[in-house]
Amino acid sequence: MFNAKGRGYPDMAAFGSNVLISSGGIEAVGGTSCSCPISAGLFAILNGQVLAKTGKPLGFLNPLLYQMAAAQPDAFTDITVGNNVCTENGCAHSCKGFDATKGWDPVTGWGTPVFANMQTYIGQMLGVDLTE
Repeated sequence: MFNAKGRGYPDMAAFGSNVLISSGGIEAVGGTSCSCPISAGLFAILNGQVLAKTGKPLGFLNPLLYQMAAAQPDAFTDITVGNNVCTENGCAHSCKGFDATKGWDPVTGWGTPVFANMQTYIGQMLGVDLTE
């Protein structure tokens, strides 16, 4: 189920599998609990670099992600195989979902971020070198 008149999501994905956490011991976990902070960390680094060079933050990221996907598609690794039909509770004939496809899709958005390419794109867009 989805609202066809609304905005699609996700905007992008992050590989959040076998992430080591410390919770009374070291264990590997996965899922959005890992991919969300990975994405937040990536944009925190980029935002800090932009802030240091320009004195201004990146601001609202959604328009930037779509602009970046159009202008520099290699800022994302496009995921074209897989789906979100099955859940952690299993898979049944009644389960519904979407398939990953070329370009934006409702499973992985634009795909997974490629930090160096995002950094280059944002730097060029702002006229600064973020790698220094």
